[in-house]
Amino acid sequence: MKNINKELFSLILIVISGIVILGLAIGIVYFVDTLLDFNNGVWYALVYILVCAGLFIIGKRYKNTHVLQAHRLLLLPFTLFIGFLSVAMPYFVLQIHLFVYLFFSSIIPILLYRLDRLTGLLDLKITTHIYLIVTFSVITATLMNKQMKMLTYRFSPMQLYSTHISKRFEFNRLTEYFLSEHTIKFVIYFSYFLYLLIFNLFTFQEHSLYSSPLMDRAVLQSFITFLALERLISNLKDLDFKPSEMLKLLLTSISGNDKDELSKKEDKS
Repeated sequence: MKNINKELFSLILIVISGIVILGLAIGIVYFVDTLLDFNNGVWYALVYILVCAGLFIIGKRYKNTHVLQAHRLLLLPFTLFIGFLSVAMPYFVLQIHLFVYLFFSSIIPILLYRLDRLTGLLDLKITTHIYLIVTFSVITATLMNKQMKMLTYRFSPMQLYSTHISKRFEFNRLTEYFLSEHTIKFVIYFSYFLYLLIFNLFTFQEHSLYSSPLMDRAVLQSFITFLALERLISNLKDLDFKPSEMLKLLLTSISGNDKDELSKKEDKS
């Protein structure tokens, strides 16, 4: 029970800190965008940069501590921003890699959906496409964990960073642990849990999350399908039955190889 509480507390701490960091990042982007939208906002920013550079040059040249302190004070927003990046970078990496991982897991059904919409080849309803996209994506994400991780590493935006920065933040080690099969399953189950919670609240209020109740059912049925597959794989692992061994016995029975070998042994004896 103690270990469960510890892990639960750690999970809550990770989720809350991730939300706070994401909120701060959105706030910083909004602040900069609002500042630049002001009249002459670009000129104000340019003057600020020139003043900072001028104070630094004067302070260094004349070794004036007061000027250098004023320079540091003006650079305080940048100092805080760099500190924020140092803390937030691992969270951003995990979020980006999770997005890339899920993107590759769902790219095939999404492309089939776009193809069907353009050509009308199968002429499936939107609810059917939603069911296929969600179901195929979660199954691919769990059963093809190694392949999806390889694609994530190959096409990760973090490849643009230098090796020094990657080692500094341990991107590879962090991602390898986060994108493990068990973690991906936990993310999927947690997402379904949140969806079911919201879905039930809307249902009891006689409302629908989407324009059509069938879309709600499409996601719900995808979860049921995923659970059925999970149970099937789990039972198959526990079952003392190997399809490969059964296939081998069938081929042996058809070819009669065992009978020939048995006859040879009897002749020798």
